[in-house]
Amino acid sequence: MEILSLTILFYIVANPIGNSPIILALIKDFDFSHQKSIMLREGIFAFFIALFFQFFGEVFLHALLVEPYSLTYCGGILLFLVALRMIFPQLDEGVKEEKREPYFVPISTPLIAGPGLMTVIMAKTQETPEWWVITAALIFAFIPIVLSLVGAPYMQRILKKRGMIALEQLMGMILMLIAVDMVVNATIKFLNTR
Repeated sequence: MEILSLTILFYIVANPIGNSPIILALIKDFDFSHQKSIMLREGIFAFFIALFFQFFGEVFLHALLVEPYSLTYCGGILLFLVALRMIFPQLDEGVKEEKREPYFVPISTPLIAGPGLMTVIMAKTQETPEWWVITAALIFAFIPIVLSLVGAPYMQRILKKRGMIALEQLMGMILMLIAVDMVVNATIKFLNTR
C-alpha cells in the first residue's frame, strides 16, 4: 500500500497530463515521430533525475551549499524565460528561425522532474527507511508518466497548426503563472529560514 500511495503521489506531482500542452507547444515544429522520440527521451531523463535526487539529492545540495528554496527559484526563473519565448516568439521577417530541440531543459526538468517532485522525493526518502520502496514507487510512477508524454503528440494532430499557435500562447501564460508561483513559494521558504 505504501508503494501504491507513493506512486500516485509522484505521478500527481510530476503532472505529465497537465504539462503535456506546454511541452507540445515547445516541440510543435518537429514531425510526429520525432515528437514521440523527444517525449520518450525526456521522460527517461526525468526518471534518472528523480533517482539521482532519491539517493544523492540532499548530499548534492549540501555539497554545493545550495538551499532547497534556491532549487525552486532556479526552476521558476527557467520556466519564466521559456514562457516569455512562448508568448512573444522572436521571429524576424525574412529570417527563418532554426528549430531548437529541447534537450533535458525545460521538459525533463523543471517541467516533469521539477523542484516539487525533487523536494517530495527527498522528504519521502527521509521518512521511509527502506530505499527500495521509494525506487519501486518511482519506477511504477514513471511508467504512466512516460506513456502520458509519448501519447501527447496525438493532440497536435487533432489541433493542427492554428490550434497549436493558440495553445502555445495560452500555455505560455499558464507557464508564466506557474513560474511566478514558484518564485513566490521560494521567497516564502527563504523568509521562513531567516
